[in-house]
Amino acid sequence: MRVHPLALALIVFGASVHAQTPQTIAADCTTDATAGNGVRHGCESNVSKLTAPDGFVFAEKTLTGGETSGAGSEHSCNLSWGDYMEVIPGTGIQQPRTVTLQAKARGPKGHFAGRGWAKCSYTVNLAKYK
Repeated sequence: MRVHPLALALIVFGASVHAQTPQTIAADCTTDATAGNGVRHGCESNVSKLTAPDGFVFAEKTLTGGETSGAGSEHSCNLSWGDYMEVIPGTGIQQPRTVTLQAKARGPKGHFAGRGWAKCSYTVNLAKYK
């Protein structure tokens, strides 16, 4: 019996994803207050990085979360995947081994307008591939 590679991937990831503890990645930054002269400030958080342990990858489609709080004229959560590897040899099906996150914000326009901020949190499941 021949099993389609995509169906095999669903079986592999469906069984193993639920057995793994979700991993959380978070980042946040807060700007200085916009001054009386209207000069706005910006901020960028340090880059947060998660790396899957040996024998595991992140199941991209299980990603949940996003910006939990934000203020100012701009605020964003910049998440990216990396270190992809083929999880079922010969199929081309790939999943990432690393995920990074950085929060960015810019203060509000105006005079004495307050601070800007971005708070981000995502959860993703690990999947065993070996």
